Amino acid sequence: MTFTTYVNLLMRFVSFSAPRAYIDPNTGGMLFQILAVFLALFSGIIFFFSRQIKTFAAKVRRRFRNEDPHPMPNQDQTNDDA
Repeated sequence: MTFTTYVNLLMRFVSFSAPRAYIDPNTGGMLFQILAVFLALFSGIIFFFSRQIKTFAAKVRRRFRNEDPHPMPNQDQTNDDA
């Protein structure tokens, strides 16, 4: 075999061919409509429960800062036993 035959075989194995699958053009529109419904549902849930979500986030932040959510009145931070 000649050099050109080797190059020809190499190019056939390395070259990319066009995909043989067909995707319907309307599939993208249908996927967008389905995803739009889920996005609207998710944003509606977030809007409806926003107060509860903010309260929960504040409780978690207080817990990480080790703050007492209901401090006692007249509670001193110093130790008088020293």
